[in-house]
Amino acid sequence: MTSPPATTAPALPRAADYNVGHAASQPVPEDIVVPRATVYEDPAFATPEPLLNSREAVFFKSRGYIVKRGLIGDPETFRRIVDQIWLNVPRGLLRRDDPGTWTDAPDAEWTEADALRVGLLAGGNWKMRSRDGIGTENFLVEAIANHPAMRSLAEAFIGGPVKRAERVRGIYCIFPKAPGAAAQYRPHADNAAAHLSAMVIADTTPPGTGGFTVWPGSHRRLHIHWDTVHGGSISPERSESYRLARDAILRDTGPVEFTGVAGDVVFWHPRLLHSAGINRSADGDAPRVRVIVPCDYERADRSHFDDMEFGPGARYQWWIDTRNFREDVAPTEDNMWRDWAI
Repeated sequence: MTSPPATTAPALPRAADYNVGHAASQPVPEDIVVPRATVYEDPAFATPEPLLNSREAVFFKSRGYIVKRGLIGDPETFRRIVDQIWLNVPRGLLRRDDPGTWTDAPDAEWTEADALRVGLLAGGNWKMRSRDGIGTENFLVEAIANHPAMRSLAEAFIGGPVKRAERVRGIYCIFPKAPGAAAQYRPHADNAAAHLSAMVIADTTPPGTGGFTVWPGSHRRLHIHWDTVHGGSISPERSESYRLARDAILRDTGPVEFTGVAGDVVFWHPRLLHSAGINRSADGDAPRVRVIVPCDYERADRSHFDDMEFGPGARYQWWIDTRNFREDVAPTEDNMWRDWAI
């Protein structure tokens, strides 16, 4: 088979999740029933400051996440983020002023060309991103990913120097399910090499509207099954042990859903089992779209390289801030935090 010219970008897969085919995204067995997520409650010691106190650090290491409320106080930026969603909808398939178009998400009308230009829509989950433009806008990169408070927290977690973000993954939207429609979580881990990840809530997200969902403590249990501490690969010989560990988590640990308002930020460990939330807001009289901006952080003082299968590279440019590095090592039971500031 002849390879395409270097100037020809490979086609995107037609699938809901670009992780398809990676060991960290294997299908969940039918006999596992994932319960409805409980709503995250801020611990009493959590603060909105762009730093970590000792109890927040311990909480993060144990649970795999911490929320910083009101970290980014920039209403104009969040207005632009929401506007950007509606400016990129292909052919008016989803209309801002017509929630009826949200609950019957037009997956079948979303073409391959649409997916290449603005990202996939599948099951009401629109990861609005592209190889080139979407995710590189100044109001996303500088006002969100490189916001001083975000960089300050990143350095508090992983030490410095922190690599300056080149882009965000995109703008991730969850549209409401029609009342009574079937829905399920899709627990997975990302095949990306981020040192630290963050979900920036970009619009009001009450309970039950598709908030980012995680399985507490799963990062500690899954750590040992990856090929390296930070890298994005799980080799075939580790795939089965990873699946068994993941299934055990799904059987004994309930998921947690994050709610909040624009400017709240969820910092989370990249090994954490997570899923898009389920948006049931159309069950009432106030349907709404869940909007978040995912960001990734890594140390700058590493010998970075690209994984040409999963990215970055021409195929997965939205993970440009998640490069593997040559100093990475194999995981052991006690080296998860070996190069973190916490």
